[in-house]
Amino acid sequence: MMEDKRLKSLIIGYGSIGRRHETVLNQLGSETAIVSRHAEVAYRTLEEGLEHFQPDYVVVANRTSEHLQTLDRLELAGFRGACLVEKPLSGECPQSFSDYNFSVRVGYVLRFHPLLLAAVELLQGQCIYSMHAYAGQYLPDWRPDTDYRESYSSHKEQGGGVLRDLSHELDYLQALAGPWRKVAALGGHFSKLEITSDDVFGLLFETEHCPVISCQVNYLDRNLRRDCTIQYEGGTAHLDFIDNRLIHNGTEQLFQVERNDLFRAMHLSAFGQGSTQGCSFDDAVDTVKLIEAAERSSKEHTWVCRINQ
Repeated sequence: MMEDKRLKSLIIGYGSIGRRHETVLNQLGSETAIVSRHAEVAYRTLEEGLEHFQPDYVVVANRTSEHLQTLDRLELAGFRGACLVEKPLSGECPQSFSDYNFSVRVGYVLRFHPLLLAAVELLQGQCIYSMHAYAGQYLPDWRPDTDYRESYSSHKEQGGGVLRDLSHELDYLQALAGPWRKVAALGGHFSKLEITSDDVFGLLFETEHCPVISCQVNYLDRNLRRDCTIQYEGGTAHLDFIDNRLIHNGTEQLFQVERNDLFRAMHLSAFGQGSTQGCSFDDAVDTVKLIEAAERSSKEHTWVCRINQ
């Protein structure tokens, strides 16, 4: 992990994703501590954790609506290590951005999936014609041990909603095809799920390197599905993230993927001991802007163009 000393990692938030981060960081040999109001053995405040634990690395895994405030508190407290913030960066785009004196990466873990890495290699120097991404899973099945109505996903005011929950698709599509330029979208809460957040969204958008991208995300699919089809000058690539399967021009390739392996690669990248392919703060801001543009498009029934393209 670190040649001269053991890495000290402070995890803020102790829901299911916070516990996964703890497991992975422990496997990497890090000493870990928790900031949570609910965990039995934890610091109660961020400031208390920073003062007494003095971490090198901080993982922000609390509610989406609290992410940017937490980053600001880290800055005010004088933290100068590395930080990973769970996706999405924020429930809404702030009017201004702080310059943090610590490195920030955002937890779009699919960037480290072998299928995405294979797609990056296939598309290198190629012309992309179109892309279609789909992600759907029935929300009550997400966390079988908890009532879906009590999760942040169900509450718009907590930063929930399918467009933010499944924003992995919006991140990796831009990672493959460049920043978005304009978008049209339809979405909202259409089902009988007892939630205040959106449960279906469909987007049609253009990026710097691809003229036609479509993406649908939903909380409704009883048949778990997550995939992407890419048409490019070298042929057709289909990425199946459920079966970890790549079909390229009729030839199938299967990958062995353990979810925690992706998180290990993401953490190593975030504290500077792995690849540099992780999602940057600026990339994550672009995704929040795309989300907000899609919401505006759905509300106003119009195309929304990126400002200062």
